[in-house]
Amino acid sequence: MGYRVEYRTSHIETPLFRQKYQDQEKFMAYCRECPRYNTRWSCPPLSFDVAEFLEPYTSVNLLCAKIDLDDETIRAADTEEKIKTVGWEIVSAVKRAADEKLRKLEARIPESLSLSSGGCILCENCTREEGKPCRQPDKMRYSLDAFGFDLSAITKDIFHIEILWCKGSLPEYFTLIHALLAKEPVPEVLFEAVGLHGEDGFPSERKV
Repeated sequence: MGYRVEYRTSHIETPLFRQKYQDQEKFMAYCRECPRYNTRWSCPPLSFDVAEFLEPYTSVNLLCAKIDLDDETIRAADTEEKIKTVGWEIVSAVKRAADEKLRKLEARIPESLSLSSGGCILCENCTREEGKPCRQPDKMRYSLDAFGFDLSAITKDIFHIEILWCKGSLPEYFTLIHALLAKEPVPEVLFEAVGLHGEDGFPSERKV
């Protein structure tokens, strides 16, 4: 199983980003249908006002991870179970790597905070289901979709990529959208410094 990740970055002022891509009412309806709703601390319903949360940050620095799958990996995932398992393994590996690198970038940029792609996957079972505090609040990050942002529109408009889905087979590629909230645009060289620039290959020995 093999794949390659291409990282792209962009930035947009927070008020414009919210105006163009945020629709909490629309996307919260989708969140309520997700099994992670009210079972992950990173997911809705949130305990704070999103507008107030975003208010201190004037710049949304976006990171797009385009995950290109090789032909052999796509062919080998020839059952629904394999498609689901292999797809999740690939996406979750890239998500974990991007989350970790963005936390390193936070440390370089005062008063910045990263947002992930999709719900938190740090723990196998989230303590929210037990009504207990988060085990890793220093690492847990909210996602753009939890704040009601339209990831499909962001991916298409800003990065010129159409989101593909698993429909009977693995897609040619997956896309993940992360962000770093900051007081000003983050230079691309800083993304590069933590390994979030250009292409990375992530071969695996797992057989499907």
